[in-house]
Amino acid sequence: MKRKRQAAQGSLEYALILLLIAVAAIITMQIMGISVQSVYCRVAGGLGVSNCAASAICQDDFNNISNELLKYGTWQFTNGQICNINNNYTGGMLYNKCSMNGSLSTSDYTASLNGADLASGNGYGIMFRTSDTGSGLNGYAFQYDPGLGGFVMRKWVNGAEITPPLAQKSYSGYNWYAQTHNLSVKVVGNTFTGYVDGQVVLTGTDPNNTYPSGGTAIRTWDSTNVCIDQFTLNSNTP
Repeated sequence: MKRKRQAAQGSLEYALILLLIAVAAIITMQIMGISVQSVYCRVAGGLGVSNCAASAICQDDFNNISNELLKYGTWQFTNGQICNINNNYTGGMLYNKCSMNGSLSTSDYTASLNGADLASGNGYGIMFRTSDTGSGLNGYAFQYDPGLGGFVMRKWVNGAEITPPLAQKSYSGYNWYAQTHNLSVKVVGNTFTGYVDGQVVLTGTDPNNTYPSGGTAIRTWDSTNVCIDQFTLNSNTP
């Protein structure tokens, strides 16, 4: 009887240890901004279960700094938004720590800036499949660019924008300022589709698929003042 009680006690202690490990893992993922549902769906998909809807891989509502982005430039929190308040021409960049986590293997996804309000300056954009090797930024950008009078899709190599862009389209008479917009880019293979307020505005293709994976960032330039409500990174498929 004593051995049975010891075995039962040992099983209970083992179960409690596993539970504590699981709780600690969930808390850690939440702190990093990683969606627990997304992890579950990825595991389920690997087992052949496909009942998960497309879900958020990473998300930041900019309510506090616990999930804050790695940053340079002049940024501040204001009423549940992140705002870039540049007073010079250096621009700014906010790297999303969750999306830069290599274990996510982020390659095909949809990155979105929700509730973006441009007050002044020449624009902002979403960097995607981005990495910083130390010699400069590599990746792609979808840019909301009143300075060019339209939208543009660019490749970056070692910190420099490559000309000509992958794609560019002018929009005359567009109301760029003091208007709230949702900006997103859907990344599938070597094709990138830009949306504003749910409408397709631009599609770009990199025939070489130079950067097959990488994280995301928010980019601004030329004394831009913009405030953003939310960043999300969603899986394209279950």
